[in-house]
Amino acid sequence: MKYFGKIILIAVAVLSFFVYFQPASSDAGEIIVAEGMAAIIGGNNVIARDKAIDDALRKAVEQAVGTLVSSDTMSENYKVIHDKVLAQTTGYIERYKILSERPEGDIYKVRVQAEVGKANLMDDLRALGLLHVLVEKPKVMIIMEEKVGGLYGTTGFESVGQAESTMMEKFINAGFNVVDPDTVKANITRDKALRILEGDNAAAAAEGLKYGAQVVISGKAFSKNAGGKLYGTNMQSLQATLQARVIRTDTAKVIASKSAQGAQVHIDELQGGALAIKEASEKMSDELIAMIVKQWSGEVYGRSQEITVMISGLVSYRHLAAIKKLLEKETQGVKAVHQRSFTGGIAELAIDYGGKSTNIADELASRKFTGFRLEPTNVTPHRIDVKAILEGK
Repeated sequence: MKYFGKIILIAVAVLSFFVYFQPASSDAGEIIVAEGMAAIIGGNNVIARDKAIDDALRKAVEQAVGTLVSSDTMSENYKVIHDKVLAQTTGYIERYKILSERPEGDIYKVRVQAEVGKANLMDDLRALGLLHVLVEKPKVMIIMEEKVGGLYGTTGFESVGQAESTMMEKFINAGFNVVDPDTVKANITRDKALRILEGDNAAAAAEGLKYGAQVVISGKAFSKNAGGKLYGTNMQSLQATLQARVIRTDTAKVIASKSAQGAQVHIDELQGGALAIKEASEKMSDELIAMIVKQWSGEVYGRSQEITVMISGLVSYRHLAAIKKLLEKETQGVKAVHQRSFTGGIAELAIDYGGKSTNIADELASRKFTGFRLEPTNVTPHRIDVKAILEGK
């Protein structure tokens, strides 16, 4: 029996080892090593040790915050970050272990390895409006086609506008700037609207740029009667389906796509359908906001992003070579420069860069080249248009 018990203990120990040391999934928190310290008062090492651990965990969370916001944002908003985030470290530390601890004179020092969960941290920073500082206070344009259908789709009311209004409210509450949908509809032709709704990303991007929007959300919302009235009542079951995609205006690329469903029971088909669309829109908005923030946060963390640089007015390939050399060899944060084309004095470059596009635009505008200079004409988070101007002009 004792032998059997030992086998059980060994098995549990081995299993615990593999559970604890298994590789972290892509959704796991960030592993951070930090050191904390606290004064030993009255020879009480126990209290000092607890305070040193708290100090180390707070510093671990502070390091994690530093990977999400810029140093300027950190310093300008330190009191807010300290009061709202750093003061509640237990909400972000998923687990930790003590690597070393020791008293040194009147100071107790503790070194910890902590796993900081970034999901909750991102949510709180976003709620404080701090993540958006890094993406130039993003503006969003929302354009949705909406229909409330009757029994078996026999009728349709296209002017309810529930999806757009619900999504607009959600995005505004999340800290985004939103283009007024009524303004867009008043100034957009039906032909162009249909192209956007049918999936013309270039048309969506072009229209979004007119209103200074970094992203355009377009899609369709539809509700219908699920099969007549509920037995013995005048109540009806209404179901709604939404489909939407998020298009980055400076590149016309889809960065997120999602669908959502909603259901409501109501005596009125139109009102019930609108409520079902509202439910689906709320789900959709929460998921799209999370996907957009994740996309932008990935760029904020310092990983490289692709920035398109369009250069016009080039009169010599040597000029292009000089620009490429500057970007590849002398511009900090540039990991690679890819030449896509050079035709008729116009060049297109794709740059893998770990920073803001404005930094590259500043570098190009301030640098003196032999025989010419560069003048930025359009700068967005993922695209820079510059014009080569010959000396003396």
